[in-house]
Amino acid sequence: MNWRQILILAAVLIASVFIARSCLQRTQVFATEPSTVIRNPDKFNNRIVNLKGQVISVLSIGGAGFYLLQDEKGAAITIMTQTDAPDVGAIVTVKGKVHKALQIGAASVIGVEEWERRQIGFEEVKKPMQVLQVKRIRDDSMRYNGQPVLIQGKVVDGADILGAGYYVVQDENEILTVVTASGAPRIGAFVQVFGVYNRIANLQGQTIDCLVEIERETK
Repeated sequence: MNWRQILILAAVLIASVFIARSCLQRTQVFATEPSTVIRNPDKFNNRIVNLKGQVISVLSIGGAGFYLLQDEKGAAITIMTQTDAPDVGAIVTVKGKVHKALQIGAASVIGVEEWERRQIGFEEVKKPMQVLQVKRIRDDSMRYNGQPVLIQGKVVDGADILGAGYYVVQDENEILTVVTASGAPRIGAFVQVFGVYNRIANLQGQTIDCLVEIERETK
């Protein structure tokens, strides 16, 4: 199984776990933040949490709605919603159930099934100013996991899938797959991409990762 198949499998697992919604039960609700849930997937798996943060990206895959919720520490977690996704920039509180859909080594794919949401404000999403090389991000992948980053490079591959798509950006040293909700750019284009980095696994010394696009500029 190659890394692209692993990415697709991870997305399918997340969707299948979220769509198989369990019944609401009286249970303890934990008030926490996305960064804490990301760092402690086993502790929060299948627990109900209250989260607060800013919506920094919205994505639709196969009819399911997803958005990334970022806390003040800069970490972002995936939220699955069965209603209309909030606007990018919205500051919201979310109540939902945590699901750890996949564990590979020290890395895990984790998200929250939204039960309730309330918007409490709005701010423009702040974009990092420094462009990072993919190698730098990958060499410190645990630090950058779930963090917004800015990369740039040449598009060397891409395709549209389930109404969304992906493309591969190559900078001076490495390539990185970018997941997009707005269609893949043309191959050969030079792009600057603002997105959230996701470290999925490390297999035989190779980091399996991707970038979820928030904003893209073609140079």
